[in-house]
This record gives sequence, structure tokens and C-alpha cells, in this order.
Amino acid sequence: MPLKHAKWITGIIRLLLVFPIAIGLIGTLLPAFAYFPPLGEYDLSFSPWRDLFTQGEFYASLKLTLITGIAAPLLALWFALSLLAWGYQRPFFRKIEALLSPILAIPHAAIAIGLLFLLSPSGWLIRLFSPWLTGFDRPPNWITVQDPYGVSLILALVIKEMPYLLFVMLATMKSIKARESLQVGQALGYSRFTLWRKVLIPQLYPIIRLPIFIVIAFSLTVVDLALVIGPNTPSTLAVTLLRWFNDPDLSMRLMASAGAISLMLIIVAVLAGWEVAHLLFSRLTRAERSNGKRAGLTDFALRMGVMLGLLALINAFVALLVLPIWSLTRRWRFPDALPSQWTWDNIERATPLLMELTSNTLIIALIATLLACVISLVMLETKRHKMTHSVQSDTPHLFDWLIYVPILLPQIGFLFGLHVLLIYLNLNGDLRAIIALHLMYVLPYVYLTLKGPYLAYQEEYLQQANRLNHRPWRNYLVVKIAMLKPAIFTAFAIGFSVSIAQYLPTLIAGEGRYNTLTTEAVAQAASGDRKQVGSMAMLQAFFPIMVFWLAQFIPPRWTRWRLVLKTLFSRRKTSCSV
Repeated sequence: MPLKHAKWITGIIRLLLVFPIAIGLIGTLLPAFAYFPPLGEYDLSFSPWRDLFTQGEFYASLKLTLITGIAAPLLALWFALSLLAWGYQRPFFRKIEALLSPILAIPHAAIAIGLLFLLSPSGWLIRLFSPWLTGFDRPPNWITVQDPYGVSLILALVIKEMPYLLFVMLATMKSIKARESLQVGQALGYSRFTLWRKVLIPQLYPIIRLPIFIVIAFSLTVVDLALVIGPNTPSTLAVTLLRWFNDPDLSMRLMASAGAISLMLIIVAVLAGWEVAHLLFSRLTRAERSNGKRAGLTDFALRMGVMLGLLALINAFVALLVLPIWSLTRRWRFPDALPSQWTWDNIERATPLLMELTSNTLIIALIATLLACVISLVMLETKRHKMTHSVQSDTPHLFDWLIYVPILLPQIGFLFGLHVLLIYLNLNGDLRAIIALHLMYVLPYVYLTLKGPYLAYQEEYLQQANRLNHRPWRNYLVVKIAMLKPAIFTAFAIGFSVSIAQYLPTLIAGEGRYNTLTTEAVAQAASGDRKQVGSMAMLQAFFPIMVFWLAQFIPPRWTRWRLVLKTLFSRRKTSCSV
């Protein structure tokens, strides 16, 4: 891509990224200090903070948020490291690696709904063991989901976060030369787990620090998972703030804004505490890592993590298996393990609603993801050109920093600040506003996925093509982009799945006028109609999995298909001329 066409575009992209971030923060910060013109509040004061700190619900929600938001990343990191240490470079582990993409593709709400169907007192897990083992002829009076301690929410977060961390770790293995370290260490008599604990994990952690921070921020601020499977008396702080923001009494927005700023500060405090804890742990274990022992008792922690990690993966797949079962069920009485009657009527009855939700979902996801791919290619081409010519500029560096802001800030406060701007511009409830908010969250994942392969591309291929036929735009598309097809398709699949999973951006920008599979599934999850909710969640999981499959299936066959079509077209043209 010629730089003269991309140079001015990068400035516009950077401005478009900075503007909503700044407006979102300002739109949340000012009401937190009682400046809210729609209510006639023009004087700054600390009254929202005083109201917040006198709310008993705030402290209960904060406690629950800290428990779930810290425990889930810890467990996810433990399980991911354990599975990696156990299976890396082993043939059977490739099957587990192949299972990561489907789990990563499935939206959070679909996972939560599947777990709700699996773990509830009348869920499939109890049915499988009743009545022959448990003696239950009716659902027990147990609190297995939405429990007050947030255990079910922690499990849902671990199931969603562990595959992501494992995926990131596998992508970094070459940079730490894991295979060579394992070969040398095992030749010296060290056990596999000891090598990972003493040598590889200390090298790996600094590389995956940012993905861990993203996971922590997500755990502390998640809304859709907490609404479906999390506790509600009290709820997590993000859900409590959502309820305050939506309260008919607009004065509650002032206290909600103060709570949102508090949540941002809590994220910063937790991330700082996490780093301090890591430094202390590293110092305390330094002597143990260098004592020369070929095995240790602490290896048991990794072995235990392997079993628990595999159990979490099994739970994820079983939970997803329940979704199509419920969507095709006519009669399923407790404690039957399977429905006694099956039917397509559930899907046929919900077809008009499902068609509308599906069209909205696909339109938003496709447009947002395509825009994210184009923007990422422009920014990466500019970054590559400046790296090649050693031009000092802060544009790509600033962009690289800004790209992380939307996924590190809590959606609940950041988006409600933007909502004020949308209302002012009369864009609330507009499809363009929904796509724009989705783009903010899709772009970071697409950009980060493309960054490595794009910057590693050998430019000599494109230079040679330009020497043979100086048509820069055509050569850029048919040579460089064509050779980067696998990375681009993968980035598109990841961005598409991120867009499908967006709940709060769709809810806030759409204002109920544009419902998607995600927003409707979360709204209907508490209705008790498992058949309809199962149909929505099944479709919500189906489309990302299908796109991921196409991303793996199409690139190796693209050239062959193109040549076949070219040959057929040439023959048809020849026959027509004759």
C-alpha cells in the first residue's frame, strides 16, 4: 500500500480512537462530581461520593467483585500453565489445542447459559445421577448457580479465560525457545514439571503480562456472565452499577458515575497489587528455583492444575451440548437423563424472532469486523514503513498504547459516558452507533492478531512484483494480502466472535431498538423458558464456530479454487468468441 495514501488516514484513525475514549471518560467523570446539566446540576461537589459510600450494597458488591475478579484469573492462569507444562510438544496435546478455537469463539453468554442448564438444581448434571445414585425424584433445594459466594460465576469465568491464556502462551513458545530448554533440562535429569516451574514459566510470564491484565480487567467488570450465572443478592459491582444507571430516577446516575470511577480505580489497584504479589513471589521462590533439585513437592500444584483444567474444559463442552438438546425438546421431565419427546416446533415457533436477531447480529458483526481489518492493515502498513525507514514518529507507538484502553477500561462506566454523547448527537438507537461501539472492542483484537504476521512478512516478494509490474495497489492486494490470507482470516474470525459476544455496547447504543442474539439471550435467561433461550444461545455459539471453521478451511484451498474459476472463465470466454 503506498504510504502517501495511508499517511493521512492514520491521523484520522488516531483521532477517531482518542475522541470517544476522552468523551467516555469525561462523560463519566463529571457526573461523579455532580456536574450533570440534564438534571440542572452545574456545581461540582462530592455529594455522589458521599451517597456511594453510605450505600451498604456498594460494599457487598465490591466484596463479591474482588472475590470473583481475582480468584478467576488466578485459577485460569494456574490451569493454563499446568496444561501447557503437561502437554507441550506431546502428540496428544494437539487435540486439546484444536479444541481451543471453538471455546474461544463461543460468546460469554452462551457459555453461561449452557452452564446454567448444566449445573442448576434441575440441570443435566443432577439428572445424569438421579434417581439411581442421588435418590432425587424432584430437583433438590440447592443453590448451585447464582450462589451468594460467586462460585458458579468463577467457574464460568475460568472456562472462558483459561483457553484464551493457553492460546496466548502457545503463540509465545518460540520466543522463549521452549523445545530447546526442555531437551537440555531433561538430558540433565530434571522432571518435566520442574523444568517448567524453574525455567520456562519465569521466562513466559513477562511476555503474557498484558493478556493477564486484560483477563483481570474483564473479570472485574463483566456484565453478561454475571447477569446470567452470577449472584444477584447482592450482584457484582458492574451489574449493580448497570441497575443504577438504568434507574428511572436520573439522580441515581450521579452515584452510578462515582461507582464507575471507583471501579476504574479498583482495577488499577488490583493490577498494581497483582504485580507486587508477583515480585514478592519471585523473590520468595528464587532460592528454590536455583537449588538444583531435579523434582520438588511444589510440582504437585501443576499436576493438580492439569486435572482441574481438563475438568473445566469438559464442563465447557458438556454445557454447550445441552444447548441444542433444550432447543429440540418437547417434553423433558425430571429426573429423565434425556427428553422423552423431541420436536422442531420450538425453533419453528421462534423463527421470526430468531431471523430478526440473527440478521441484526450478522450485519453488526460483519461490518464492524471488516472495518477493523481495514483499519488494522492501514495502521500496520504505516508502522512497517516507518520501521523500515527508521523514521521516528509517535503515531504507531501512540496507537499501540491507545488500542488497549477500551478493553482495559470497565465498559459499565466508559460506555455510559459515551451514551451522553450519542444522545446529544441524536445517534442513540442508531445502527451506526452500535457498529461504532462494536468497532472499539473488535479493533484491538484484530490489530493484535494481525500485528505479528504482518510485521514479519518478507517485503522482498512485494518489491519483486513491483519491479516486474509497477502497479502498487494491485500487487499489494494480489501478492501481499494473498500471502497473508491465513492471518487475515484468523483475525477476522476472532473479531467476528468478539462482536457477537458484545452485550453492553449493543444495549447502550441500541436502546432496545436493535436486539441481537446476545442481548436477547441474556434478557431471556431468567425467564425460565429454556427451550427458547437454548435456541438463541445455540445460534449465538454456531456463527462464531462456523466462521472459525471457514477461517481454517478456506485459505489452503483459496488458490486452487481461484485457478479453477480462472480456467473455467477462460474456457467460457474462448467458446463464446468461437
